[in-house]
Amino acid sequence: MKLRMLSVTCALVLTLGACSDGEEKQAPDPKEPARTTAAKITAINPLTGATLKKAPANPVFVVKVDNTPASAPQTNIDRADLVVEQTVEGGITRLAALYYTATPSTVGHVRSMRATDIGIAKPVRGQIVASGGAGKTISRIKDAGIPIHSQDAGSAGMSRDSGYAPYNVVVDLGTLAKDVKNKQPERSYFQWAGAGATAPKGPQVTAATVKFSGSHTTSWKFNGKAWKRTNGTSDKEFGAKNLVVLWADEKDAGYTDPAGNPVPETTFQGGGKAVVFIGGTRVNAKWKKANNASTIVLTTRDGQPMKLPRGRTWIELLSKGESTALSAQ
Repeated sequence: MKLRMLSVTCALVLTLGACSDGEEKQAPDPKEPARTTAAKITAINPLTGATLKKAPANPVFVVKVDNTPASAPQTNIDRADLVVEQTVEGGITRLAALYYTATPSTVGHVRSMRATDIGIAKPVRGQIVASGGAGKTISRIKDAGIPIHSQDAGSAGMSRDSGYAPYNVVVDLGTLAKDVKNKQPERSYFQWAGAGATAPKGPQVTAATVKFSGSHTTSWKFNGKAWKRTNGTSDKEFGAKNLVVLWADEKDAGYTDPAGNPVPETTFQGGGKAVVFIGGTRVNAKWKKANNASTIVLTTRDGQPMKLPRGRTWIELLSKGESTALSAQ
């Protein structure tokens, strides 16, 4: 298993132990808020915790965005409410950009879906937007009750720009929103802190490096207001108030890509180690997610509840792996 590593600014190395994942029908963690009505949950933005005057006239769209130089630049990533970076085949990564309060006319470049997206989309009843996908993956996502909108299926708002295939698919989310059922979220993605809540204490840091594999590393800089990638490919970088690094179990998805690379699947349920950057403060933590549809519950390493401050969040979803470690200096 390839080494995954998070580097920040102080000297410490921790070996991350294994943690079993939960089954889809496992009982919810008792600390997890129960599912509620869409009307109540959308009084706040379930992806950021911010107050909403009214629910958007669209569901949460989970847009699969390529994260390689071949499809640069990424367009309108900065307008997403929440982003998850996940491992795909060959050690590279892909983004799942979640849009709720904005539906940009151009988002891209859009690529294919993975089974990992089930655990990304389910907490907020997200609808997946992708260029296409493997038959096995499409069947699993449909069996999970998640709507799929794809270029391959001729979904509304999907088109190709002047770039070269398969790196040129874009989506107009405003057009797509007019063609889908507006199913609103019934859970929050995280537990959000109230206004004026005391921020967790921890070391102050200004830079972070997340190594997914020998093929890909994501570098970050805190500018005093938000975390932004320093080696991203976006036309305008996403600004994260919360940068959340989670280690999860990974398995073989059971098929290979056209180049013969095994496709990995990250199990986004269960729990494990976490590092949370809230502004410039680093907090060592743990995460639990009872099943694919559950809210992510964070605690400090000593078991104290930890709620995220309201704001945009970027999740780095890493494999635990045999050699996964956290080093800081």
